[in-house]
Amino acid sequence: MEIYELQTKECAHLKDIAEAILDAPSVGVLIYQENIAYANKFFLELTGYYLEELNRMSILDIFPTEEKEYLKSIVERRLRGERFTRVYNELKILRKTGEIRYTLTFANTITYQGKPAGFVVLIDITRQKRLENIVLMLREVNQTITSSLTEEEVFEKICKNLVEKIGLRFVWVGFPDWETLLIKPMYYYGYEAGLFEKIRVSVSGDVPEGRGALGTALRENRIVIISDIRTDPRFYPWREEALKRQYLSVAGIPIYKDGNPYCVLGLYAKEPNFFTDETLGLLEELRGDIEFALKRIEEIKNNVIISQALIKSPAAIIVLDERGRITFCNETVSKSCGLSFEELYGKSLEILGLQGLDYDFNQTFFQVISQEDKEFSDILFCTKNNIYLQTKIYPLRISEKERRYLLIGRDVSTERELIYKLEKVTTEDLLTGLLNLDGLEKRVNKILERVDEGCLIVLDIFNFVYVNQTYGFETGNRILKELGNFFKSLFQKSNQLTARIGSDEFACFLEKKEYHNIQGLIEKLSLIKEMVFNIDGQEIALSTNIGISFYPQDGGNFRDLLEKASLALSEAKKVGAGEFRFFAQFMELKAQEIISLDYLLEKALKENLFVFYYQPYFKVEDLSLAGLEALVRIKVDGTVYNPSQFIDYLERSRFLPKFEEWMFEEISKKTERFRVPISVNISARSFNREDFIERFLSRFQHKEVRLEITERVFIENILYAKEILKRIKEKNIKVMIDDFGTGYCALSCLRFLPIDVIKIDMSFIKDIIKNKKDKDLVEVIVLLAQKLGIETLAEGVETQGQLDIIKQIGCTYVQGFLFDKPLPEEELLVKYPFIAGVAE
Repeated sequence: MEIYELQTKECAHLKDIAEAILDAPSVGVLIYQENIAYANKFFLELTGYYLEELNRMSILDIFPTEEKEYLKSIVERRLRGERFTRVYNELKILRKTGEIRYTLTFANTITYQGKPAGFVVLIDITRQKRLENIVLMLREVNQTITSSLTEEEVFEKICKNLVEKIGLRFVWVGFPDWETLLIKPMYYYGYEAGLFEKIRVSVSGDVPEGRGALGTALRENRIVIISDIRTDPRFYPWREEALKRQYLSVAGIPIYKDGNPYCVLGLYAKEPNFFTDETLGLLEELRGDIEFALKRIEEIKNNVIISQALIKSPAAIIVLDERGRITFCNETVSKSCGLSFEELYGKSLEILGLQGLDYDFNQTFFQVISQEDKEFSDILFCTKNNIYLQTKIYPLRISEKERRYLLIGRDVSTERELIYKLEKVTTEDLLTGLLNLDGLEKRVNKILERVDEGCLIVLDIFNFVYVNQTYGFETGNRILKELGNFFKSLFQKSNQLTARIGSDEFACFLEKKEYHNIQGLIEKLSLIKEMVFNIDGQEIALSTNIGISFYPQDGGNFRDLLEKASLALSEAKKVGAGEFRFFAQFMELKAQEIISLDYLLEKALKENLFVFYYQPYFKVEDLSLAGLEALVRIKVDGTVYNPSQFIDYLERSRFLPKFEEWMFEEISKKTERFRVPISVNISARSFNREDFIERFLSRFQHKEVRLEITERVFIENILYAKEILKRIKEKNIKVMIDDFGTGYCALSCLRFLPIDVIKIDMSFIKDIIKNKKDKDLVEVIVLLAQKLGIETLAEGVETQGQLDIIKQIGCTYVQGFLFDKPLPEEELLVKYPFIAGVAE
């Protein structure tokens, strides 16, 4: 009896311990068999999954690919019943969002519901790991500071360390241009993917592009953190491009020099909340290290100028003033030109006979270095004695108004000769003696600088694997040589631009003068569609596929042309052996469509061909005219183009700002002339531009204008939309939501937004008589709108039956062909003369 009581107490004690572990706020517990059978509350919070989701997942599904490889066999052993213990000091797991978390993990084998199972206990150490990485990175920064001699070296190493050591997605350093107020990127590392072609960052707090982390940091001299790019309204100008590149949080670190803003570091992480109050102190330390490094480099540069060591340096060292006159040179320079320092002092570089090989000879050397206040590296010069100098040029700011230019040159004449020989080896294909891909690219890009037209031909041997497998690689190599020679012989003038660019692919670039016309080119290519090679008495028949792209239509450089020719080659392969295709053939229709739209819009703006048609809408209670919706058209030579034919392209085109100006002017006139409100639709792109909103408000405040936007506009950034709509309402301008019900807006969103009228999309009205679901949906929308004090307008009403139901439901307004189609102004005034006020 006593033993039983002891066992019972022990079990109760163990149960208390187990419950304490399972309920611990920082300890994750899970049990797995074929799928995850159990997970406690903390583990669910840590991973972001619901238990029902985990129950359908294998334990391996929560680990990144690199962890799965060695964990798979361990899991299999446990599920076979092997009992052993494992401790993982830094085991990575995946959250549902894809974010990686680091854990300290203990694992064992248990029996769960009569079967072997894995029992896992883990603690989240992500924050600790992150802080450790930052501390380690700061140590490397200190080493960088002690070894770097230029700002370029400091920033490049720091950007690289931040990405590689602590796992940031992207880091860049931007310098302010105080004339344009833009922050211009100078150094960056990580996943950029064309970001700087898509965004602008400003130092001005007067524009949205200046209110993010970087602009604010530089302007206010403090580190600024945006913990979640997806939701923080300060980041809305760049949110779309950032999310494409998986940037989820950002920190801006200002760097000041001599008490003035000098540059700013942008740090982007692929996890939200990466930068916290705990990391802020470390970021401040990083900032201090960088500012110290820049100060040290400035001192080194000054010391270098006055140091006696420079006089004895084997490098050629020259200092120029702002007018390009020599103020210092060392003994190496004097010996190379046979003139003393006294003879050289105050003279221009012309006395040395330097020629800049990397620049246009029409510009003097001083004109080149004066273009920008930045360092130039690895610029090659040749003296009149044919000595080649690899030169670095450093602009030195002595004071606010005084500058110097330091030139440090190294004699690379011997190296240059070796490089020439090496380049020959690295740009030729060893098997055929033709150019290789790199060699062809260099030659073609050089030629493109001087020619107006040309084409790139890419040839692929059809099923060449069969030749190698059947006749052997030696025979295959002989065929490649003969084919290369034959291909080269077709275009004798271009044999130096024929290349083998893959195992069984060749390419050739032709200037226009070498093929004259398409017909002549096709005749040449027909000779290599089907060929027979005689190798040691064996006749081997081969077919090829060919793709052709044209310069400049299909690309402005070699890589563009190669991509387009390769696409054409792929199309040819789909058809079969012996086929060739031009890239332009399958792009022509789309390109023509874009060109036609571009021409139409340009013509419409130049010749004032845009017009508004007006579709009336009416009060349901008495069918009196309530207002007009302005719908844009283009009238050309009696043809009327509807918005569906051009509006999507217009909203993405360069013509949008000019169209907006026309729209402002036209609607402004009509509000003076018509005695009823006019509603005008605006695009998402316009709504999201601060300058457009400002112009709209200044033009139409206190006027009878209604602003129409679609659901999609405010769903993209509801906080921004709320703020803008509030400003619009302050000017007594009413807001209408167009096509309501076709987007993804929750009805509950309406309570947050200052909206006056909901326009119920015609897709719900069309079948409202026979489709009970459509009727019920419209009733719900109207009822909710009434509760919120919002009016409703039913679009697309075409029959009396539809109108009767709309009246029964309680809509405020109605619009559709039952009453009127969109009318040109002259017809509108004939039908509704009472709306006319002041004549234009």
